[in-house]
Amino acid sequence: MKNAKKIIDAWMNIPASVKERKASENDLDRFESNYGAIPEEFRWFLLNCGGGPIGSDLIDGIDELADSHIKFQEESGSEGGWKSKGFVIGWDGAGNPILIEENGKVVVEDHNFGGIHELSSSFEVLLIEKL
Repeated sequence: MKNAKKIIDAWMNIPASVKERKASENDLDRFESNYGAIPEEFRWFLLNCGGGPIGSDLIDGIDELADSHIKFQEESGSEGGWKSKGFVIGWDGAGNPILIEENGKVVVEDHNFGGIHELSSSFEVLLIEKL
């Protein structure tokens, strides 16, 4: 992560009461054995920051991540279900999934207005822009 120090410094300014715990390597390995590989930038974030608010969005910590993946899978594929593909990292304030696509872009699928919208070109850029 090119901007690791800047991100960690900004993260330190967020109140502890709204942050999720940092993940351990064992936590990440356990998650990955059930749900697949975590994108590299997000994996770094879970280890070094945890989870919590990024701007107005809520980014999962390791304790919420499995529930988000299960919820997203259950609500995908059916008529009216989620259409986006990628790795779910959390939910916006309106209950829309935030995902990292295979190309590294961070997107949100909007169930109210429709469509998949790019939030950032990468998770690192999203952190720099919103922290």
